[in-house]
Amino acid sequence: MEINTELGRLLSKLLQEKITSPESMSQMEQITREAALEIGRQALNQWLIDLQDKSPEKSHPCPYCKQDAAYKRERQGKLRTVLGVVYCRRAYYLCPECQSGHYPLDQALGLRPNRMSAELERLGGMAGVQAPFGQGSQMFEALTLVGLSDHSLAKATQAYGAEMEQIEEEWGREALDEEVLLRQKREKKGPLRLYGAVDAAKVHLREEEGDAWRDLKIGAWFEARGRPPQKPEGDWQIKADKISYYTDICPSKEFSPLIWATGVQQLAHLARELIFLGDGAEWIWNNVAENFPNAVQILDWFHACEYLAPVAKVAFATKERQQTWVAEMKAALWDGQVQQVIDSCLSLVDATREEDPAAKAATYYDNNRSRMDYPSYRAQGYHIGSGTIESGAKQIGSQRMKVAGARWNKESARYVAKARAAFLSGQWEMLASRRKQLPLAI
Repeated sequence: MEINTELGRLLSKLLQEKITSPESMSQMEQITREAALEIGRQALNQWLIDLQDKSPEKSHPCPYCKQDAAYKRERQGKLRTVLGVVYCRRAYYLCPECQSGHYPLDQALGLRPNRMSAELERLGGMAGVQAPFGQGSQMFEALTLVGLSDHSLAKATQAYGAEMEQIEEEWGREALDEEVLLRQKREKKGPLRLYGAVDAAKVHLREEEGDAWRDLKIGAWFEARGRPPQKPEGDWQIKADKISYYTDICPSKEFSPLIWATGVQQLAHLARELIFLGDGAEWIWNNVAENFPNAVQILDWFHACEYLAPVAKVAFATKERQQTWVAEMKAALWDGQVQQVIDSCLSLVDATREEDPAAKAATYYDNNRSRMDYPSYRAQGYHIGSGTIESGAKQIGSQRMKVAGARWNKESARYVAKARAAFLSGQWEMLASRRKQLPLAI
């Protein structure tokens, strides 16, 4: 404690010599932060110097072929860290067998000469998933006092997205391995009740044939607490918990294996009750049926209700009559009287109207009637609203990907979306632990 106090006094004295009459507390904080950063950078630099082997061994096992690599010389590396740029001299070895070179200190500490350190990449990526790269770069420098360009921020974010893709590929191989599935069945206990949901948002891509809006498909696995209200207009107390998102930009057939792979990670195939929520899109239910044919399929209550107002608007002249009809139809849907709603919509069809909303609603309800047994779902305490996946689509698609003026190339968009999904799912530190040790580079 005395050492810390004395150090504080010494540093304070040095700062006061630099600024004898501070203008404000903000100025004092800023100058102290800059001094602390410089002290940290110098300390880190000296620490690396102290770790250098003053008498390096004449040989060291080659990490590629395991033969003895011969010591050649020391080489200096420039390291970009969260404390600024530092330099380090390391012993360099060259293998006569495979002609590969390596630095033992780089391997031991995960050093990345001329690149972002793992910690700088971790923090930069966190900024990149939260804000557009230009804004994120400004925010990062303001918070850390370390400059990181928007390009570097993009690289850090995309690196985490690419890492997430590798993990998903590993999950995909495991999910197709019968031995893995049998071992899970023997050793794991599946969740009592698990929910799945799938949706899509739009992302603006730059492509060879020009700009285009493409579907960013988003899935979620989650548990839920609470029960639905007793009436349609009641207070919805159900809260999603343990949410895990996944995403990709691809055709629905290519997205289907990701639903299965992530589901196996969540033990969805072992769940006592598996419930899927969706908005009625055919591709969603096809993918659900392909991967989890025994899952309970529920048409999202709020999407079901959205089809009523357009019908009322064209069918009835007054607001009062429109509202009355919508309320009556909601009550019928709530009570499971789907045919009554279909018949009412059909009675309001006007063949002279182009794309008549009444005909559209009747077809929608008829196609999804097996997913609209809301009284039974409520009786079992099921979540009947897809707010969780709607939130995911908003947080990943709208808030991060659909920023003003943004046009993405497909690979960048995929990686940023995957990084954002991983961050929202609490998987960032898991990715960071994998990124600490990069593959060996020759």
